[in-house]
Amino acid sequence: MAGATDVLLRLEAGRLKAKRLVSIAELPELCGIRSSATSLHLGAGAYLTDLMADPGFRTELPSAFEAARQFASPQIRNRATLGGNIGNASPAADMVPPLIALGAEATLASKRGARTLPVEELFLGFGKTAIRPDELIREVVVPRRKGSFQAFAKFGSRGANVISVVNMAMCLELDGDRVARARVAYGSVAPKPYRASKVEAYLTGQVLSERLAAGAKEAVLSDIAPIDDVRGSKRHKQRLAVNATQDALSRALAGVRA
Repeated sequence: MAGATDVLLRLEAGRLKAKRLVSIAELPELCGIRSSATSLHLGAGAYLTDLMADPGFRTELPSAFEAARQFASPQIRNRATLGGNIGNASPAADMVPPLIALGAEATLASKRGARTLPVEELFLGFGKTAIRPDELIREVVVPRRKGSFQAFAKFGSRGANVISVVNMAMCLELDGDRVARARVAYGSVAPKPYRASKVEAYLTGQVLSERLAAGAKEAVLSDIAPIDDVRGSKRHKQRLAVNATQDALSRALAGVRA
């Protein structure tokens, strides 16, 4: 364990049994944050507070920064790790949609060596991942996307320290006012964090406009599959996902017109 923000809760609730806990917190090999010519390398053991303090993370990955800023509370951000939020495989994980929208890849390491998977391919279902029993997440590699439009939105029952009812991240590569490439991801609208291929196809190649933003509603509703649960109804989640998408597109349009 590293941050153990979920591990300790599960132990207390009797949903996890362990004879011994081994801390890998603050191992230098897992905590580093570094940049290369093409990517930012985020250690899986990095605390969210440390990520937020990194200048490159804040300026080049504003959607991920905003997700971290809205993550739980300052106390939890001081302990919660990036790798833990991914490996927990919650469909409501706040850091995951931005990483998917940014095209991030996770490096998985074991005694057998290392392999790389796109973050979106890590998730198999609620609480289930493609990470093998002898593997851990070593780092997350995020392509540098200077000049792209990025957005993150989170909806919850209150303003802070709450699990997302719906969250959404968007990354648009723009050629003037035309969407050259779109990547969009949602949380809490399926059993796992979800990349919205239909929304991406609807946006790619199109010119940003009020009409494009309004028309995104049908693409979103055809792409997501939320359910009724204790945090909200299916209809409520659908409306939140549509609103988040349309608002992001409106902000992108305002940006190119500025």
